[in-house]
Amino acid sequence: MLKYLILSILIANSVWGAKLTLDERRKKILSIVDEELSEVSRLAKQQDYKSPDTLLRLSELNLEKARLWREAENEQYLNIPVEERRNLNKKDYFKNSNKFFDAANDSGLVVVKRFPKYKGIGEVYYILAYNYKELGNNDLAQKYFKLASKDAPKDSKVGLKSKLALADYYYNAGKFKEAIPLYEASVNKMTEEKWWTKDAFNLAWSYYRVKNYDRAINLMKEVHRKSGGKYVDMRNMVERDIGIFYIDAGRMNEAISFYEGLGINYTEQFVKIASSIVTQGRFAQAETLLKQAAKNEKNRDKRVEILIAQLNLFDKYNKVSEHLEVCKELVGLHLKEPLNSDDYNKLVYHVNKKAAELQKATASDIYKNVPKVQKQKSQEAIAYFELSGQLSPGQKAEKIFFQGETAYAARNYGKAIGLYITAFDAARANNDKKIMNQSLEGMLSSLGQKGLSPKIAERNYVPVYTRYLSFDSKSERANSIYVKLFNAQFDAKDIAGAEKTMADFAKNFPKDYKTQEGMLAKIMEEHRKSKNYAAVKSYVTRINDGEFRISKKYADALRSLMTKIQIEGVQQSLQKGDKAVALKGYHQIYESGESTPKAKVNAAYNLSALYYEMGNSDKSYEWSVIAIRDMEVADVNKFADSFLSIASGLFLRQEFNRSADLSYRMVAKLCKENSSNKVIAYKNAAFIALANNDINKALEVRDFGKQCAIADAAIAEVSFEILKDLAKARRWESYEKLIAELETNSKNYPQLIKPYEDLRKEYLGIGNNEEARQVAEKQNRFYQLAKSQKLDIPVEALDLMAEKMLTGVQDKKQRLDQIRLQFPEAEFNSAVKMKLQLLDQMTSDVNSIQKVGSGKGIVEAYKYVIESYESFGNELKNFAPEGKSPEYVASFKKAMAEVHGPILANARKQRSEVKKLINDNKILTFSNYAVLYSEIESNKRFLTEKEAVLMERGGRQ
Repeated sequence: MLKYLILSILIANSVWGAKLTLDERRKKILSIVDEELSEVSRLAKQQDYKSPDTLLRLSELNLEKARLWREAENEQYLNIPVEERRNLNKKDYFKNSNKFFDAANDSGLVVVKRFPKYKGIGEVYYILAYNYKELGNNDLAQKYFKLASKDAPKDSKVGLKSKLALADYYYNAGKFKEAIPLYEASVNKMTEEKWWTKDAFNLAWSYYRVKNYDRAINLMKEVHRKSGGKYVDMRNMVERDIGIFYIDAGRMNEAISFYEGLGINYTEQFVKIASSIVTQGRFAQAETLLKQAAKNEKNRDKRVEILIAQLNLFDKYNKVSEHLEVCKELVGLHLKEPLNSDDYNKLVYHVNKKAAELQKATASDIYKNVPKVQKQKSQEAIAYFELSGQLSPGQKAEKIFFQGETAYAARNYGKAIGLYITAFDAARANNDKKIMNQSLEGMLSSLGQKGLSPKIAERNYVPVYTRYLSFDSKSERANSIYVKLFNAQFDAKDIAGAEKTMADFAKNFPKDYKTQEGMLAKIMEEHRKSKNYAAVKSYVTRINDGEFRISKKYADALRSLMTKIQIEGVQQSLQKGDKAVALKGYHQIYESGESTPKAKVNAAYNLSALYYEMGNSDKSYEWSVIAIRDMEVADVNKFADSFLSIASGLFLRQEFNRSADLSYRMVAKLCKENSSNKVIAYKNAAFIALANNDINKALEVRDFGKQCAIADAAIAEVSFEILKDLAKARRWESYEKLIAELETNSKNYPQLIKPYEDLRKEYLGIGNNEEARQVAEKQNRFYQLAKSQKLDIPVEALDLMAEKMLTGVQDKKQRLDQIRLQFPEAEFNSAVKMKLQLLDQMTSDVNSIQKVGSGKGIVEAYKYVIESYESFGNELKNFAPEGKSPEYVASFKKAMAEVHGPILANARKQRSEVKKLINDNKILTFSNYAVLYSEIESNKRFLTEKEAVLMERGGRQ
């Protein structure tokens, strides 16, 4: 009956289409539909709604009325301005159509419920499906389209349209495999339909999505061929998309032939295709298309077109490395032969845009804590600025300066200095004072950064400072630059250069006596080092005669210089091995009233070292105390190795108090310094106090470390050693206080497991079971936290945790041993079953213990399990039921061989496993022998007759 409705609508459209507007046609059709609807409704009522044909017709008429109203409502809704439409309730504008869709559904559902075997049930399903689709209920729509396609007459229009609708649902849901057979069933039968090209186009895309490229391409070509005339024209969409099919099928040449056959510039087409699919979010396909197009294109101008398209694509999706490579190629092409104005401007835009973006990203706070990414972005920005300079040679100096700024932002100060220097030189060639000045500022700022390697800084001092002074030689800043240049030259042993810089400085700053004096002092010191004492004394004489006016400070420095010369004489004696002469000389220097404090300190230090070498520990200690007391902090740090050696020597001679005191004095002197020697001295002071059984002193040293900014790790290390001695001394109150303090830092958790065990045992010893239980819980929590945070856990702590887990294994073994094998048979079988279950549980426990990582725990666990397997296996092997016939016993033993054989084999396998674990992990425990060898191999064990002896910390027992 549905076909009659469709026919009547088509006739009405053809009759009135030329005379009426769309609204008039709709009104006329509505009047016809209403007239018939009234008649059919009356008839249905008379039939008590028991005629499925009438109900179907009623549903068809309501459906058509709903469609007509939906068209009018859509027009009304779409005529409302967009901004106003956003604030409206859309449902209010579709009430009439929804009412008639619901009416059509109601009569259709009556047919479905009352007349499920009705001959036209497929048409009813179709109407219901269509209605639900219009109402936006896609789940029900799909349900009824499926029923319609199944129950409609074979190859009927309703069945085919239902399959098409289902195919569209699957297609839009990305279920292309499910869509294909539905499209094929309809498209192959509805070849004369106007929409055939559209449906075939979707089928072609479905083939493509399942990688059936041949069928996809062939069908696309057929759609292109049939488009137009009586079919919907899909040529533009085919020409847009078929290129993708060819590319993914690896048939680039065919794509070119297809477009050339249509007279289409395939390069332009590929670019258009790429641009089009990018808007759909299909970036990967667009990239592949352009890549293949570039690979095959030999014509320079067309290749440039493709490369420009790639720039747009890579820029949009921020694929910087690919964008950069394309820019490099385009710049290379431009340098060989200039690009046209439009392409050149596009290239310049892309290069400068990316350079600026990447430079900004490099300098932003976002990547400060992601150095690898920051470094990559800076390198890319520098590469873009390089290209920018090649594109705009007149701005080369500026672009190089921007490269330097980028490297500076990335904290690559060494590279930045090199680029600033190059930018300065390029700007100087063009007399560009702005870039010269900016480059100099960049150089100086880079040199002042803490992150700059000292070696790189030293290598660049002279190049940077000489360039600065060529630009500015008389300012206040130039004054300090002269000093820096002089020092750099002097440190590099370029004495001639330093003397020239000193002369230039004197010329430009003749009244700055202080700076000239400092430079002169260094030059004189160099004469001293070269042992040109005559020159030094000549200078001194001339100064004393008033030839040179110098400050008192410089006069003291000259005296110090003369003292150094005197010391050198003593050192020469020492080098010759004449220690007695050297000793006498250092005493004279220290006692001389003309010696400077610095010389006295130097003499004190050398006396401490000499006495140490000569084995006089009393004098070595005495002079070390004096030297540390009078030395500058920097000098104590400088000679810390020697003081540490002296302290160690005192320790070896069992001068524990003096050794500890010397170490403590070093810590006090270096208290505010960031020095590794301070940490060593700190540990020595604490450990030596412990070796001397002076726990209180060790605690004092430990607490002093907090005042001196000793690292938490070092304080913790000392604290754990103190805990051991506190436990031995049974000073549990101090022990608890110290362990509680260590517990405030979660990094100490792994090391606290073992000390807490000592405390737990003490609690148990005094009957404080609740405190012991809390400690055990804390140990478990520390262990779990350490594992979750992947902290290193001491072996002794792992052993302890494994030992706790072993109690479960031991308990199961004890239960296993208590189960006796005996007849009757049911009791025997029950005992065997229970033993096997316990063995499985023990094996599972072993696996858990193995995960702990305790070598001792692994071996102990394996020992119990191996013993249990062997014991049970041998028990089964040797068991013979009493009171049974020989034939029964023989049969029983034969059956048991199939049980005890695998059990004993498993024991041997576990011995092999644990042997490999012991060898691979170098595990040494008292239980190694028990798991490596069975009872019959007892001859392989060797025991020493004499026991080993351990020495205590101080070496006295």
